[in-house]
Amino acid sequence: MSLNGCVSVISIDTGKILDLEVMTQYFKMYELNFKCDHECSNYKGSSGNMESVGAFRIFERSVSKRELQYTEYYEYSDSKAFLKVKNINGEDTVTKLECRKLKKKAKGLSGKGKLTL
Repeated sequence: MSLNGCVSVISIDTGKILDLEVMTQYFKMYELNFKCDHECSNYKGSSGNMESVGAFRIFERSVSKRELQYTEYYEYSDSKAFLKVKNINGEDTVTKLECRKLKKKAKGLSGKGKLTL
């Protein structure tokens, strides 16, 4: 069980992170009776569902915050996240692609500090 999770959107063209959603169910300072002026926990639910929620949050805000509409979702395994975003901008507006195929097709994506599976 993981109490923290991170989902990112990375540009295939530049390799730069376009957006990031960091989620936590727990904040250590609660045990120390530390008072926060902000919300220290931004996710409630199972750790297995964090990827889906993070992906949805990123896709949901992409147009309003970034003026981008993501149309492709690359995943490295069978995750439920794609099901959360595939119809976010209308029916079947997001296409699912596999990282393994991308890694084989595009040079320069694998190696130290790059896409690993």
